[in-house]
Amino acid sequence: MKKNPIYLYVLLFFSTVGTFNSLASTFISSKSFELSDDFAKQMGLTTAQDKADYVTYMEKSVQVNQSPFAFLMVSLITIALLAIIYFLFVKRDLLKAHYAFIGQIVISYIFSCYNYFVLSSLFSVFSNETLRQRYQSSSVLALLLLTALAALFLGIILYKTLRLRKLQGVEVLDK
Repeated sequence: MKKNPIYLYVLLFFSTVGTFNSLASTFISSKSFELSDDFAKQMGLTTAQDKADYVTYMEKSVQVNQSPFAFLMVSLITIALLAIIYFLFVKRDLLKAHYAFIGQIVISYIFSCYNYFVLSSLFSVFSNETLRQRYQSSSVLALLLLTALAALFLGIILYKTLRLRKLQGVEVLDK
């Protein structure tokens, strides 16, 4: 009896959630942004200038997330996700599912780095230095978290891919 690749199902779940998040921010997000008073208070935006700067930042970030490059990257990430699902559930070819997963992880990380560098340039819209530094540091932390997750996912998939290739190599020699 073959064991189910539970690790792949778990990683696929998290990858699907991230892909849907990217799809929503790229294809569904509105180009205009309204800031409620409650949300502004939670974000620490106290002055009218801080609120205006934040709205400007959000509107520009939506433009970046809806650029042709973002459309291309999110489309590639989605295609890779569909390939993973196809190879995992339809073809039941774990090795090809792993290769598709590696591709998706690499594309997702490239897109994350692109977003980090492009959105970092938008922090100049904040006239309040404290807010600018807060958003820059949270942006760096987000990229570090994404880097750690990508490394973890990639490590698991590469390890399992090497083991699977070794097992398949043994099976071929036994025939």
